[in-house]
Amino acid sequence: MSRASSEVRELYTVPEAAKELSKPHMTLYRWIDADKLIAIRLGGILFVPVSEVERLKREKNKQAAEG
Repeated sequence: MSRASSEVRELYTVPEAAKELSKPHMTLYRWIDADKLIAIRLGGILFVPVSEVERLKREKNKQAAEG
């Protein structure tokens, strides 16, 4: 891994984001298709911004606290 990529991480691949969220990667692809998750296509590969992963984690924690 290069120095730049280890210092700043702004995008996850879909499988990496799925692992962070403890969800199957196909679920994330469905969320992207349904516009429930923002993704960026670069060179034919979909990437999920770290901010989106953090948003989903916050929503999950909020729901857990309420329920």
